[in-house]
Amino acid sequence: MKRPWVLGGAVLLSFGLAAGCATANALQSAKDSFARAKAAGAEKKAPYEYYAAEIYLSLAQHEADDGDRAGVRDFTEKSQNFSFEALQKATGGAK
Repeated sequence: MKRPWVLGGAVLLSFGLAAGCATANALQSAKDSFARAKAAGAEKKAPYEYYAAEIYLSLAQHEADDGDRAGVRDFTEKSQNFSFEALQKATGGAK
């Protein structure tokens, strides 16, 4: 009788860990994108995009601390988009 419960618990734990890893990966990817924009000088060359990316990254971290995976996904995506735009403007890719 205990085996179905143990197996079910193991499956739920696996899904929970996988979701946590996806959240951590998304957050790290957004941090890496922001770091590339910062290294390219986006703070001076594309301040709007740079600071928007920074704020969304901060919000994503806040949501991660609260355990809101949907919020993390939303804010990391927005942060990465602004980081990409900032990087493009800082390196002369966008006019």
